[in-house]
Amino acid sequence: MSSKVPVDLMPISEEGPSFIRGPYTDPFGIPPGDFKQPTVPTESIPENFDASDPVQKFAGIGLEIASVVIGNVISHPCIVIRRQCQVNRKAAKYHLSPFTLIPVLMRLHSRQGVSCLWKGCSGIFILRGCSIVLETFLAEATPFPREVFSNSSLKQLSQHLLLKLISFGILTPFYCASLVETVQSDIASEKPGVLDCLKEGVCRLLKIGTPRSTRLLPMWQLVGPTAVFGLSTYVLSSLIQSVLHWFRNLKLRNTQRKTLFEYQSSQSSTAKYLEDLSIQYFSSFIASIVMYPAETMLHRLYLQGTRTIIDDLDSGTSVLPVISTYEGFVDCFHTIVNEEGASGLYKGFGALLLEYAMQALLLKAAQVAFREIESMFKPAKKPVSEPIPSETT
Repeated sequence: MSSKVPVDLMPISEEGPSFIRGPYTDPFGIPPGDFKQPTVPTESIPENFDASDPVQKFAGIGLEIASVVIGNVISHPCIVIRRQCQVNRKAAKYHLSPFTLIPVLMRLHSRQGVSCLWKGCSGIFILRGCSIVLETFLAEATPFPREVFSNSSLKQLSQHLLLKLISFGILTPFYCASLVETVQSDIASEKPGVLDCLKEGVCRLLKIGTPRSTRLLPMWQLVGPTAVFGLSTYVLSSLIQSVLHWFRNLKLRNTQRKTLFEYQSSQSSTAKYLEDLSIQYFSSFIASIVMYPAETMLHRLYLQGTRTIIDDLDSGTSVLPVISTYEGFVDCFHTIVNEEGASGLYKGFGALLLEYAMQALLLKAAQVAFREIESMFKPAKKPVSEPIPSETT
């Protein structure tokens, strides 16, 4: 047996919640890495725990795949609709509820086909790879750690957050290019190529390529808000995740009166994975709600001056250009509140609710499916044979 065990098998700490626990998917669609806690020695593991159980391995692989599908494929149409609502300052319908989006989605599907809800998907996956490569490079070229643990020093934690801040800032022009791919209408513009996200990001950074409006904000004005927004969402979601894990473990200790090892060794592997996924998605959901107004403002600043044409989600049958004259982040906030009201900061919020409702539904379906599969692989209990009475002589 290995000398270390996964973080999920750690005993409950009574010192309080660790600062951060992950992973999660941030609003840019980029997973910013894992926050891990330290491993524990083998002596603390119960003898009846089998880390090589094929059922546990199968459940782990299956649920990891399910997590990727839910977070990056199934949710993408909701991301497209949400972003189109956010950048449309002239929209009369704010779509604060998922129910108002259903007829619009039906009209979009009948007019443009199902592909209109999957635009920009390739760009998000490319940004995922760029983020991982960039963070790995920064971690190798600097003393900044790409991962931190619950016993990491304050200096290591600060360096790690600085690495994240730099990464978000460097990728800002590519976030802008990815947003354009996600919201532009298919019937009013050419479909982008697979690598156009990278090409347009470089063009945006160097101010070359397709002529753009003079209202286009310089990149230096967007780097700061992007980095702060990305880091704030990252820390908030991770903090919520850490607190939920700590309270869950504390509750287990108080109610079960046994160690976390004993509980998890007797708990279904499917239940353990799904419980962690549920905490992960719930934390991301709360962070998305808190940071939603900032995301709306940031997306509008990204799109200003790009001459992008989007679908009109008031009707679902027409298109319209995105025209704005914001001078910066603060001016964007005041203009939205004055012209559209405070609820204008939450345009498209119904799509966010729909996205996480779909995730919850799919997680429940995965729970039922893997529970059935797990029961098929469990060995049947052998009947206890009665002792044969000895013959008396």
